[in-house]
Amino acid sequence: MVESEKIPDSFLCCICLDLLFKPIVLACGHVSCFWCVHKSMSGRRESCCPICRHPYNHFPTVSQMLHALLFNIYPIAYKRREELILAEEKQMGYFSPQFDYTACQSPENQEYDHLKDHEHLSTTSLESDSCSETCSTREGEPKGKSKRLSITDVLCAACKQLVFRPVFLNCGQGYCESCISCSVDENGMLRCQVCHSLHPTGFPKVCLELDHFLEDQFPRDYAMRRDAVELKQANIKIENPISSGKKGFSFSSMPKEELSHLKLHFGVGCDFCGIYPIIGDRYRCKDCVEKIGFDLCGDCYNTRSKRPGRFNQQHTPEHKFEHVDSINGRRVIRRLMNDQFGNTSPVLANPGDLSDVPENEFPSSLISVGADEGTRNTAMATVIHTGSADDQNESQSTG
Repeated sequence: MVESEKIPDSFLCCICLDLLFKPIVLACGHVSCFWCVHKSMSGRRESCCPICRHPYNHFPTVSQMLHALLFNIYPIAYKRREELILAEEKQMGYFSPQFDYTACQSPENQEYDHLKDHEHLSTTSLESDSCSETCSTREGEPKGKSKRLSITDVLCAACKQLVFRPVFLNCGQGYCESCISCSVDENGMLRCQVCHSLHPTGFPKVCLELDHFLEDQFPRDYAMRRDAVELKQANIKIENPISSGKKGFSFSSMPKEELSHLKLHFGVGCDFCGIYPIIGDRYRCKDCVEKIGFDLCGDCYNTRSKRPGRFNQQHTPEHKFEHVDSINGRRVIRRLMNDQFGNTSPVLANPGDLSDVPENEFPSSLISVGADEGTRNTAMATVIHTGSADDQNESQSTG
């Protein structure tokens, strides 16, 4: 729970109800913590936003803009969150991306470097009154405006001005809604101008929480930006969804006979583009020693992207990969049932008999590369049945 600093509801995660930590912006514009998003995703089919139920298939990268913004405004609460999350990560053996805090500190916030001291943090985390007096307002500024946040902390990646009606790509970069069309390449694909990675199908929606916050923080600059882009914004017509080749999929609309032929890697995501689960070819790093492993989809393997892994893996270009075959779901279920019960019960060969298996028995985290085949096969047995009733029921469950 948030205790030390008064944090608005707009910066509270809708899942853990605490200050957003290492925030991820989904394509629908809603924001949640890194681990909250990951744990709410389905490892067997498309996932849905916990707020609006908008479907998505890619686990986005942390927005460093929002990460720095929250750290600069709420340094005490953010460092507290960091310590709690790090303790949980050490217990799990899985780690989120690590960032250099000195790189995202604003000059006015350098005085908070001492917060790295754990003992001092535990005592200062209760001093909300003194913090609000020293760092919340300047003379003549609107009440509630943070003096530790400047426009340079919230610039559009394209126009380099105050981001107006911000949208975030899958890679975590933030753009003005009116500037996003400039990121369409010659093939009609939405590509980040900073890291040059492709964005999944469709235009992302405006992150309204950040938009409203910026309007309150910088009313004059925001009004000027609104006037400057009004004509351009009015002319933007999103008529043809942009595709990167990593198209979304919907199991509920797919005939059952086609499901068994899909090359799906249940519970395994791509550490570059974030597609989860991987569809098609999968390549696993043979040299990464992290518990969570390191996997790439076929597209990312072929393009040899140099982006960092989703889970702070120490992967290098020199590491070797091996191709991993997908497991035919129907065959796995039959083999699993035959091994467990023998061949005397033919009715068990019907995947429909597994409809009562709850999805939350399937691990929300990526399956470890060291997991034995029996564990993986058991996981497979929980994911093949995809009848319409099961699909509807799953929308109420988070992994």
